[in-house]
Amino acid sequence: MIIKKINTYLFAAMSLFLWVSISFADDRLRYYDEINPGNDFTLTDQNGEIFSLQDNRGKITLLFFGYLSCPDVCPVTMSKISRVYSLLTSQEAENIKTVFISVDTSRDTPEKMKEYLEFFSMDAVGLVGKKQLVDKIVADYMAWYEEVIVTSSLGYLINHTSYIYLIDQKGHVRYLFRSGENIKHMAETIRVVLNE
Repeated sequence: MIIKKINTYLFAAMSLFLWVSISFADDRLRYYDEINPGNDFTLTDQNGEIFSLQDNRGKITLLFFGYLSCPDVCPVTMSKISRVYSLLTSQEAENIKTVFISVDTSRDTPEKMKEYLEFFSMDAVGLVGKKQLVDKIVADYMAWYEEVIVTSSLGYLINHTSYIYLIDQKGHVRYLFRSGENIKHMAETIRVVLNE
């Protein structure tokens, strides 16, 4: 009788665990179809070549907006993504590309972007383009940025969206990683999408 009760409790606990796990996975795997509904954009990469999001079909894309003179959010974000890669297997990492879109259209160039990306060991592409084109992509992703005048030699800083967009193999936005996201949670979420 006691063993039967223990088995009943054990079954209930396991059912609850599975329900929580499934709910968690479903929450992570939401389709944000209102974000970049066209599932594509085209900009110039750090090598001066044209990059289109469609070219990355079959792989996961980790996308974020920033700029090269950013003193905090951007280098922290790049470092965090690099640490996420280290939690994945080499095969998993091969199926992920990080895409950094610059919102500093006046100062950032492919040459500067290439030099910047060399500090981080991961498969990353840095994109630049004309303001009108970048602004359209920012709007498509429901992101934002604004220049803030400062007294330093930089002249201005840029406040901007700090989300990392998880885009699946078909080009759909599936999750928005916040700035305080735990890297283990990020790796687990990426793994779930990879294994779909």
